[in-house]
Amino acid sequence: ADSSTCANNSSNPSKNRSGWSVILFGQTIALALSCSNAASSTLENNYRIRVPTFLTGLVYFVLSFHLAFLFWRHRTRQKYGNYEMIEEYLDTPSLRESMAKMMRPRHKFPFTTLPLHTPWHTYLLLSIMDVEANYLAMLSFQHTSLSSSMLLTSLSALSTVLLRRIVFRKTSYGRTQMLGIFTCLVGGCMWLREEFYRGDAGGADVYSNEESQMHAIRGDLLALSAAFLYGLNDVLAEYFVKANNDRVEYLGMLGFFGAMFSFCVQVPLLEKDRVQKLFVGLLYVQDDISFDYDDNADDDESTSMRGVMFLLACFIVLLCFFYMSVMKFLSVYDSTILNLSLQSCPLWAVVLT
Repeated sequence: ADSSTCANNSSNPSKNRSGWSVILFGQTIALALSCSNAASSTLENNYRIRVPTFLTGLVYFVLSFHLAFLFWRHRTRQKYGNYEMIEEYLDTPSLRESMAKMMRPRHKFPFTTLPLHTPWHTYLLLSIMDVEANYLAMLSFQHTSLSSSMLLTSLSALSTVLLRRIVFRKTSYGRTQMLGIFTCLVGGCMWLREEFYRGDAGGADVYSNEESQMHAIRGDLLALSAAFLYGLNDVLAEYFVKANNDRVEYLGMLGFFGAMFSFCVQVPLLEKDRVQKLFVGLLYVQDDISFDYDDNADDDESTSMRGVMFLLACFIVLLCFFYMSVMKFLSVYDSTILNLSLQSCPLWAVVLT
């Protein structure tokens, strides 16, 4: 029996290729996330551009353009008929009618006729949780090192496992999978312990006093809170993407409500003055003049706006690619595999720094 099993595995190379494709896809996502976080960390620590909600709001704004495709798809279906293909495959009229009702979205986008598979207020709640997760993760860069923040954020695998068993009731994990998850968590705790005694906190050489130590702990707690929200968001994203089979709708609604909440609520409350300074600094780009973004900075520490614009573009492009890749990944695989793939983010962070 063992020899026949080995023969079947060796004669089925597509299964091996599928396993390698999961690994490569997951590591591509992890690398994109690491590069975007590195760009954000450089903006905050080197250029003193500390507007995390505004930065992610730009990403949500770009993602909201998926709604344009949704409207185009809706107009096309209205023009050529939404469910004509059902009549070609189903013979019974009653069966055709019941299948058409099942396939028709039951909800509408506010003040439009655009159909949605999920209520718009559900997307609003998902967007708020995603905005806050990104805000906490980026805020942790100001208090602790990039590698430490990304390692603690990657511990979202634990919350993903627990929450996935609640949302997907039939989900079960074998001993090998649980051992792999436990190993990842032990590695994260060992890294945190080593960093704590080494005293690497956001560029500080040593913990010279209790204040700097609490500064690093605050950053670690922010990263852990972001990890929990990331795990919850990934599980819910997997649920809605697989239930609706529509990644475009999820990305478009997430981007629309994420941009609305960021620019209309959180940015005016938390980052209004800093965003105004950033727009004033953009006027210096054409002349390539350095701009003193931080009033508390030294005279010789001015900000080159060309470098800021380059990092902003990298951050937006990479994070948009990350979101679209994650939705593609979750439509085929599950959120636990995604979060385990992101365990390599601290390694990529070390390489980038």
